[in-house]
Amino acid sequence: MGCVPAKNLWPDWCCMQRPMRRQSRRMVSQLTRVTNFSELEVKQWYRLFLKDCPEGILGEERFVTFFCNFYKRGDFEKKKALATQIFRTFDRDGSGSVDFREFLCGMSALLRGTTAQRLRWAFNMYDLDRNGSLSRDELLNVLKLMYELQLTRRFDPDDAEEIRRAESHLEMMTEQIFQALDEDRDGQLQMREFVEGFRRNPSLLRLNSVEMTT
Repeated sequence: MGCVPAKNLWPDWCCMQRPMRRQSRRMVSQLTRVTNFSELEVKQWYRLFLKDCPEGILGEERFVTFFCNFYKRGDFEKKKALATQIFRTFDRDGSGSVDFREFLCGMSALLRGTTAQRLRWAFNMYDLDRNGSLSRDELLNVLKLMYELQLTRRFDPDDAEEIRRAESHLEMMTEQIFQALDEDRDGQLQMREFVEGFRRNPSLLRLNSVEMTT
């Protein structure tokens, strides 16, 4: 009765459960090898993921809704645009959903990754059209979305002067990045230029934390 299988079905039920457990153990072992998390941490992440996504899949709509609800203030469409781009960075195969492997690999890069791994993740987030290169507009658009979320937590989102100053700052930041990293001056940043350029110019990594002052 309840969730316990009937006695005559027990052998079949056990046969179904054993492959599922073996599959989970295999996945945990593989993710321990390819991420920067320990086996215990992988198991903890897996339990948390299944708690929020019992079906084992995180859909784009659910992620976007959670993200927009978390950031109470700010323009909804802009929050949605940034959330969608972040989700698509996790969704490595472009399937429209994120499984646990994709989720944990992304979290590993963000939380425990080397500088190069974090830069590759950031590059993929900025690459709006997924063509493998960044234009000034792509970089600037994502930076504006990210800054707007920060600004709405500190200032009135309708403060036109603050928005103007922020946009001016971001345009200057984007130009500095391209001047330093665009080796062939073609107006596009390739993954190699982006990653190696930031590693050679660590001061650029601190641009995002520069306070905007008058």
